[in-house]
Amino acid sequence: MGFARPVLALALLLLASCGDRPAPIPAALPYADPGFVDAGEHRLRYALVMTRDLPSEIAGSYGIVPRRNLALLTITLASRNTDAGARLAAAELAATSVLLTGQRQPLVLTRHDESGGPSYLATVEVRHRVPVTIEIRARATPAGPEMTARTTREFHFE
Repeated sequence: MGFARPVLALALLLLASCGDRPAPIPAALPYADPGFVDAGEHRLRYALVMTRDLPSEIAGSYGIVPRRNLALLTITLASRNTDAGARLAAAELAATSVLLTGQRQPLVLTRHDESGGPSYLATVEVRHRVPVTIEIRARATPAGPEMTARTTREFHFE
């Protein structure tokens, strides 16, 4: 008799969970990453976009051939107290791609000197509907505070 009650309760629970209509799938949360972090008087800005979304003249100016599964990571550093357009060279900068399996892959950052200051770029291979996480560590000056950012994006190839 002591065994019959748990079995009956489990059967009723299973029966109650059966239904005609599945619940609607909730809408995806909007992408809300601010694209920057502040540390002291410095700001680290970053963006991860699909290369196919770049205008061809911009992609070409950086030597990037747009591909369906290729994203571009852009990183800049600036002082929060001066002209917003003036970018700083990084004393230290590293970016890492982290897969769902936990596998970590350092990204090769290329410095591009422009009129407003340097930008740092890296390409990242992505997969359809598979989240990719990017971790960034930077120092604007050797003695300055370390800035860290972590962003996760999922891309759809349709």
